[in-house]
Amino acid sequence: MNTPIVSIVTPNFNKGQFVEECIRSVMGQTLLDWELLFIDDFSTDGSDELAKNLSVIDERLIYQQNQGKKGASSCRNQGLASAKGEYVMFLDSDDLLTPDCLERRVKAMELNPDLDYTVFPMGLFHKVLGDSDIICNIPTDEDPLHRFLKRDILWQISGPLWRKTVLENLGGFDDGLHSQQDVDLHIRALIAELPYRYYHVEPDVYYRQEVHSIPRLQSQTVEHFQFRFEMVLRHADLLQHANKLGENEKLLIARYLLDLAQMMRWHIGEMGKEARTRGLEYWRAAKDRNLVDENSYKLGVKYIRFKHNMKWNRLPKAQRRLEKFYRSHLGDLIFYPSKTYCKVTMSDYEG
Repeated sequence: MNTPIVSIVTPNFNKGQFVEECIRSVMGQTLLDWELLFIDDFSTDGSDELAKNLSVIDERLIYQQNQGKKGASSCRNQGLASAKGEYVMFLDSDDLLTPDCLERRVKAMELNPDLDYTVFPMGLFHKVLGDSDIICNIPTDEDPLHRFLKRDILWQISGPLWRKTVLENLGGFDDGLHSQQDVDLHIRALIAELPYRYYHVEPDVYYRQEVHSIPRLQSQTVEHFQFRFEMVLRHADLLQHANKLGENEKLLIARYLLDLAQMMRWHIGEMGKEARTRGLEYWRAAKDRNLVDENSYKLGVKYIRFKHNMKWNRLPKAQRRLEKFYRSHLGDLIFYPSKTYCKVTMSDYEG
């Protein structure tokens, strides 16, 4: 096989029959000059064997087993290290490409040699392509970095096509993270002000939305909350180093910490009072790093204690009044989910 122009890196763990559909969407590309690095993370459902069998009929499919720490980030980093292409794209093993995906993306990069990456929309589907017209997000005039920091995720893992050298300079994925690894990578790229262009066109990659997916269920565990806490502090450090930790950025980091702190109440059953203690520690970091003033910090402490006090569940009217009070006085420190992320269609875009 000649040296490919683009490398696709696909981590896999127990994605079953979806794996073959994913791989065949790559094999059906109009651009032929690609390699698919399929990194299996010790699957037990036979999906690894499906990939092995397909690699026999197409040498561009390269099967590997994860050699590092368990997890998608380690798989992706291994694929990146093995990639021979000038460009790299990441594709999860149950998602699908349209036939012209690689041709479209490589053309965009070659027409713009000054760009480090280009970004394309991702469509959503459930069982078969076309059963949903939802896309993962929509462009606005707001600063993309601010949107990522406020958890309004503009693009997901398969959105960008990267120059390989750029990913290497960024250090690849943080294999200590077990969720939001792509969010972390994209925030680091935006803080570094790497030149890119977003193309708001019809999606060329589709994300299989599973309500009960393993990553989604795991993302709310105590361990993952701790990973996310550490990630947010690293972002604050990067922003500080880049002289970008202004008042708006401080607010967005503090908002994330306050939300993590109150969400720790979900683990009272397994941790008892330690859940509140951990949440208060998260919020304390906002004060220690001068992200909030003393009054906001103290009010946040009271809010966390209120959210962790289960007695209010038996007093719903009083609970609603207190919730309204705290939300009103904490203002922008309260997190509200994005109204555009994974909830819009192409027709919503008027650009």
